[in-house]
Amino acid sequence: MTPFQWIAITFIIGAAGYELVIIRQQRSVRLFGLFRGVIWFAAALAILFPNQIGRLASLVGIGRGADVILYSFVLVFLATTFYFYSRYLRLQRQITDVVRYMAIQEATRGTEEQTLEEV
Repeated sequence: MTPFQWIAITFIIGAAGYELVIIRQQRSVRLFGLFRGVIWFAAALAILFPNQIGRLASLVGIGRGADVILYSFVLVFLATTFYFYSRYLRLQRQITDVVRYMAIQEATRGTEEQTLEEV
């Protein structure tokens, strides 16, 4: 193993251990934590066996293994960006609904107080 592989694998083991702690503490993020664990495991395999990535690249018709990893990251980045953008839009709509509801409640309450003061 090269020094880079030792350093990277040590980092990945630490990150995977952190993921396990997070999964144990927060039950609601188990599926997402499992997904991140799979990503860490794939990264460890790619670092430990770089020749296999080259074989995968030639299998799918891409010249180099580094290009396969780059294309994969670009696709994952785009998917993540679209996902978070849609979540952002949904959050904006929910905030608008809450503010609208509060404004209507405030206006209704103000009208009722005026009628009580007039009586």
